[in-house]
Amino acid sequence: MQIKKHFIACIALGVAFTGCELPKSPDFRTSHKVEAPVMYNKTFQFMGDSTMSVMIDTTGSDFDSLFTVDGEDFITISKEQDFNFGELNDAIPVIDVDPTSFDAAVGEIEITDFSSGSGNLGEANFQQLTGIDPTFINAGDPVPNQPPVTPEVTIDLSTDLFESATFKDGSLVITIENNLGFNLDDINVTLVSDPDTTSSGDEIDIANGNSGTINDDEQASIVIPFLGCSANPSNCQLYNPNVRVSIEWTGGTQNFQREPESLIVVSAVGENLSASQISAALDAQDFSTSSTATFSNEEFEFTDANHFIRMKAGEIDIDPIQNDLEFSIDVTIDFPDIRNCPASVASGIPEVTSVNPLQIAYTEANGTEISRAGSSNRVTIPLTECEVYATNNEVTFTISAATENTKNAPQGDQIRVINENQSVASSVTISGLEIERATGVIKQQTVLLNDDDPADLDDDLALFNDNEAEITEIDGLNDLSSQLSNLNFTNPILSINYETNISVPTTIYGAFVGVNGDGEQVYLRGTGSGFDVDPSDPISGLLKDAGDPLDADEMIKFSLAENLNGDNINATIQFDRTNTNVDVFLNNLPSEIRFIGKAVVNEDEEVATIIDPLNFDPRISVDIPLRLSTTQPITYTDTVEQDMSGVPSPENGDDQSITEGIIAIDYENGFPLGIDLVVTFLDSLQNELSPVSVQLDDIALQAAPIGADRFSDHENPTSGTIEIALSEEQLDQLYLTRFLEISASLQTTNNQDVKIRTSDFITLSVRAELTIESEVK
Repeated sequence: MQIKKHFIACIALGVAFTGCELPKSPDFRTSHKVEAPVMYNKTFQFMGDSTMSVMIDTTGSDFDSLFTVDGEDFITISKEQDFNFGELNDAIPVIDVDPTSFDAAVGEIEITDFSSGSGNLGEANFQQLTGIDPTFINAGDPVPNQPPVTPEVTIDLSTDLFESATFKDGSLVITIENNLGFNLDDINVTLVSDPDTTSSGDEIDIANGNSGTINDDEQASIVIPFLGCSANPSNCQLYNPNVRVSIEWTGGTQNFQREPESLIVVSAVGENLSASQISAALDAQDFSTSSTATFSNEEFEFTDANHFIRMKAGEIDIDPIQNDLEFSIDVTIDFPDIRNCPASVASGIPEVTSVNPLQIAYTEANGTEISRAGSSNRVTIPLTECEVYATNNEVTFTISAATENTKNAPQGDQIRVINENQSVASSVTISGLEIERATGVIKQQTVLLNDDDPADLDDDLALFNDNEAEITEIDGLNDLSSQLSNLNFTNPILSINYETNISVPTTIYGAFVGVNGDGEQVYLRGTGSGFDVDPSDPISGLLKDAGDPLDADEMIKFSLAENLNGDNINATIQFDRTNTNVDVFLNNLPSEIRFIGKAVVNEDEEVATIIDPLNFDPRISVDIPLRLSTTQPITYTDTVEQDMSGVPSPENGDDQSITEGIIAIDYENGFPLGIDLVVTFLDSLQNELSPVSVQLDDIALQAAPIGADRFSDHENPTSGTIEIALSEEQLDQLYLTRFLEISASLQTTNNQDVKIRTSDFITLSVRAELTIESEVK
C-alpha cells in the first residue's frame, strides 16, 4: 500500500513525473489501478487576453489592436491605421492677377465764371456808341434817327477769374444791360481775343451774337457759341477777352426816357463750356477713369455675380500717385468688387475710408490730400478675410479725382493752368492671394496622392515602387493564417474612414493590392455601385512597375462624400462583397496592402466651393466579422512543453511499467462549431515518438446548439466524455515525451453559417486511468 500511495501522490502533482521515485522493497510484483486528474475543468475561450486560457491570444505583440468586440460580443477582426493619401491642398487653384495701372486724365475742363466782379465787367457810354454828345439831351427829347455809320466800341472785359483757354464746346453767355435812356432794336456783340494787350492789331474775332430788341433799363443775354473747334482750333482760342459792340435803334418815334448813360456788360458766364486747356481760376474739376485687374481663368472661372473668393491672405499695393498739376487734388479709388473686409483692414491706414466695399481716398478730410507738385504715400492694404467678386474673372476699380477750387485761394494764387491731357497715374498690384474659400467654376485638377519618386523623372506612380506606394501593414492577418488554416471569411469589409471639409466633387482613382506572407497578390476591384473602373476613365500614369500600366480591372474608384457647405464631416467609403471583390481580397490574408492613386477634383467642372486648407485625414480599416462557414476544418495548432521522462518504462530500465492506460476527456462545448482534437506526443526534437507513435485522435466534440441568431446557446452547452485507450507499446514510449502538439479542428455542422463570440468557450477535464505493475525485490 505504501508504494501505491506514493505513486498516486506523484500522479496528483501533474502530468509530469520527473522527480518522483518509488521506494525499494523485497522482490515481488504488484499491480494497481490508479485514476489521476491530468487537467480539471479547464475553460478555453475562443479569443481573449493573456490572463485567460484562450485559443487565440489577442494581446500578443503580433495581434495588438487586431481584434475588437462589436455589439453583443460577436467578433470583428479589425485593423485601423492612418493612411497617407497625399496632399490634396495641391488641388486648391492658384489665383494669379495681372498687375494693372491707371491713368486718370483731366479730360474736358468745365468753365463757369469769368469774373468775380459785382455786375460790371466793362461798359461803353452813349457818345461812344452813337457819336452824339449827351450834354444837350434831356428826358423827353426825341430820339434822333440812327446815322448811316454807327461806331463800334471795344469793351475790355474785367475777367479776373480768366486769362485764356482753348475751348472745345459750349457757349459764352454775355449779359448786357441797356442804360442809354431809349429802346434799342438790337445790340451786336463780337467776342474778341486779345493775346497781346499792347497791340490792338493782334485782336482776333472769335464769334458774335446779337440781343434783339432791348428796352431801356433792361438786360439781354447774348449767346456766343464755340463751333467747329476741332476743325479750327484757332477760332476757339480766347485770350484776355474783349467784346466789340454796336447798337441799332429807330429814331423819330420815341423820346428819351431819361438822360443817357451807358451800355454795361453785366456778366460773362460759361454755358456747358468746356476747354482742353485753360488758365483761370476754376471751380473744383472732377475727372475719373476705370481700370480692370484680370484673374487667370486656367484654374478658376467666375461666371456669376455671386461667385467670389474669400481671402486667407493677399494685398493691394498702390504705388505713389504723382501730382504734376498746379492744383492740390483729392483722389478716391473705389473697389466695388472687393467687399466685406474686416474693420481691421483700415487699422493704421488713413487712406482706407470704407471696407464694404473697399475704398481708398486721398483727401483733405483725412489729411492725405495730394498737394501741388507732390505725391501720395505708397499704400498697402491687406486683403485677409476680404471677399472678392470677380465676375468674368475681372476686378474693376474706379479712380475719381477732384481738383481744388482755386477761387477760394488767396489773391494772386487763383489763376492756374490746366490741360485736359494732364493726369494722375499709378499702378495697382493685387498679389500674394491665398484662398480661404472660393465659389465658382473650378477647373478640373488632378492631384497625385503619393509622393513621386524623384529618381523616376516622371509624373507616374508605380505600385511596387516602395518610394511611391503607401504600404499598410496588417501584421495579425498573416499570423492568423498560420494559426487558422483554411479560414474563409464570408462578409469582410475594407473601409476608408476619413474626416474632411472638401466641398468640391472629388473622385479617387487608385489601386489596392494585398500581398500575403507567401507573396500572393490580389487586387481590390469594384463590381458595381460606381466602384468599378472603366478603361476610358482618367487612369493614365498609374503603373505596376515602371512602364507597366495597371489594367482597369486592377483598380478601383470612389468619390468623397458630398459636403456642399465645406463643414468638417466624418465619412466612410465601405467596400464589401456586394460592391467589390473584398472577400477574395481579404481571404488572401494580406500581410500588407499597397496603394497608389490620384484624386480628380471637379471632374465635370461644376460650380463648387473650395476651402483652404483642405482637410483630408484618411484611415484604412479592415473589419472582418467572424461570421463564417467552413467547407474544410479550421485548424488551430499549438505545441506545448510536457516533460514525461518520469513515466516508468522497461525501455528506460525501470522496474515499474504501465500495463494499461486510458485517457478520459470530459467536455462542455459552447462553440457553435464541432471540434476534433488531436494530441501528438513529441520527443525533444519535436518529432513524433519512434518507433511507435503516440497520437490521440478521433476526439470529436459535438457543437453547441445553434439559435436562430446563428450564435451558440451558452446556457445549454453540449457535454460528453471521450475515452481513449493506449496500447502497451505506446505506453512504453511515453517516457520519451518532451512536447505535446495539440490540434483543434473546428467545423460547422453541415456547413451551417454561424457567428462566433469572444465568450464562446470549451471546458475540458482530462484524467488518466492507469494500471501500474511494479517489481519489488
